[in-house]
Amino acid sequence: MKSAASKKHLIQLFLAIALGLSGAVYAQTGTGYKVIETVAHNPDYFTQGLELHDGLMFESSGRYGKSKVRKYRPDSDDTLHEVPLAERLFAEGLTIFDNELFLLTWKENTLLVLDTDKLNIKREHTYKGEGWGLASDGKQLIMSDGSDTITFRNPGTFAVEREIKVHFQQHTVQRLNELEFAQGYLWANIWLAPVIVKIKPTTGEVVAFYDFTELVAQHSNGNNERVLNGIAYDTEKEAFWITGKLWPKRYLVSLD
Repeated sequence: MKSAASKKHLIQLFLAIALGLSGAVYAQTGTGYKVIETVAHNPDYFTQGLELHDGLMFESSGRYGKSKVRKYRPDSDDTLHEVPLAERLFAEGLTIFDNELFLLTWKENTLLVLDTDKLNIKREHTYKGEGWGLASDGKQLIMSDGSDTITFRNPGTFAVEREIKVHFQQHTVQRLNELEFAQGYLWANIWLAPVIVKIKPTTGEVVAFYDFTELVAQHSNGNNERVLNGIAYDTEKEAFWITGKLWPKRYLVSLD
């Protein structure tokens, strides 16, 4: 169990990074996670979405003219199938619902629905605003747009059915990016922060946060694009696969 002082430092770290507060000084603290496995990851992938489904990993890579989607086995980085997207599209978060892959785009107001076999586009839906992260609780699709708002959407029409405002104590939490739904909670990367937050899906309350500063430092090399991004829950191992944009490694971690 962390001491009261340690918890205080963690809160300071979270608030400073996630809420954009400046001038904070924080001490070295426990990270709240344990690395179980480490495997190779394509360092050219600007990782946006990560999803484990039926024993296969699905991943989207962003940037205009370079966006693509691929699938591979979680214990390696050998791509089984990869499909490039149109140059006008910037791929964002993805999830799988009812054996179909749902993929957001950044500013194109377009949701792509692909088959999970050949990754061919089957249909499209439109939405307002930006697309960042996407997950599913088995009933609805769950979307982030970079703000503190998470929307729960109809899988058939992509219409908004409800929304929550993500907050920690009295503070709003913004820049919510890649999403994953697991263990009854919503997990989210925060863009530009080495933090994963655990969110109560009924209220939007952040109930835990995990500091990956040390892990991110191994990959950033002074490049602020190489941020932590990508969360995929492994139900068999009861742990999370995580990675980052342009990272050469992917990690299976347990979260305290």
